[in-house]
Amino acid sequence: MKKFLALVLALIMALALVACGEKAPVDDQAGADDGAEVKTELKLASHNAIIEGNPYRVRYEADIQEAAAAAADHGLNVSYASFVSNWDAATESQQIENSINEGYDIILVNPVSATGLDPIIEKAQEAGIVYINADCVYTSTDVNVLNISADQYLLGYDTAKYAGEVLGEGAKVIMIAALDGNSANTDRQAGFEKGIEETGLVVVGGQYNHDWDAVKAQQIMTEILNSGLEFDGILISQCAEAALAAYDAAGAEYPKFIGFNDTGEFMQRMLTLNADEKKMDFMVLSNPPGVGASALNFGLNMIMGKELKDDVYTVPEIHSIRLPSKVAFTYDDIGNAEFVDMANGMAPGDAITYWLTIDEVAAEYFK
Repeated sequence: MKKFLALVLALIMALALVACGEKAPVDDQAGADDGAEVKTELKLASHNAIIEGNPYRVRYEADIQEAAAAAADHGLNVSYASFVSNWDAATESQQIENSINEGYDIILVNPVSATGLDPIIEKAQEAGIVYINADCVYTSTDVNVLNISADQYLLGYDTAKYAGEVLGEGAKVIMIAALDGNSANTDRQAGFEKGIEETGLVVVGGQYNHDWDAVKAQQIMTEILNSGLEFDGILISQCAEAALAAYDAAGAEYPKFIGFNDTGEFMQRMLTLNADEKKMDFMVLSNPPGVGASALNFGLNMIMGKELKDDVYTVPEIHSIRLPSKVAFTYDDIGNAEFVDMANGMAPGDAITYWLTIDEVAAEYFK
């Protein structure tokens, strides 16, 4: 009897091993390059600094959800959850820790702070979780983590270079930055400063930060106008439509140039303002909220067994890939059908957005 039971147990164990070793059908492997079985039921946690009241962040999360749904075309069922820290680093750390403990497969983080999360990132990686920083980068060099962001440096540089071409060497500009200490703002300001240096623009006034707050941007611009400061153009880190609202309220004459911004309201205002004649030059550059969705598709390629190409990083020391802006418009595009259609087709508070698909990310960035 004992011998019989032993044989039965051995048979059961053998069958179990066979079952565990069976590979999923090809369609369920989501195209794994090495033939290994790929998990197709995935849990995604998106960790954001803020959402409510911030149109960019609202669109950022919506784009991630759309990209998650689109992953079904690759046989992946991605469930989505969102966590908001309200700019509190301690809250963000705890929320990420909870996502690790709850077994999420992909964690996307828009980091409140550029450092301080090393132990948490390492814990996630040890648990086999794909951890990616999206939009704002994480600058610690002591941890191997992927950063996916828009090329904030080029946004600032291209704006300042164009302003220099429009206004000429020696022209006076005011500089209204975004959030001091934020990595996106830091990179963007470095680009502005390089473009200013190369074109010979002169920055006047104080150091201004609108913190990506439209109310604050209008207030700052109102104070500048009331001060009597003389200048030719405005270099602003988005919120340009809010700055122009201060001009409207004061009945002041518009500057010769303002940039950059990427909202429907700003684009529509530029069309209306310059409808009959050139009143003001401008710069529209896309800083797409869809960068989070692009980051997700990097993670999904990694889950499908793909490896990043060699020398793929824009900033190798922090494993950062900067995605270049794909949309740019100036006064010269007033008659451009693409600009007109895009401007009129957008809700006023919406921003130009797009993202790289799973296949586009694979073709450009993976082996």
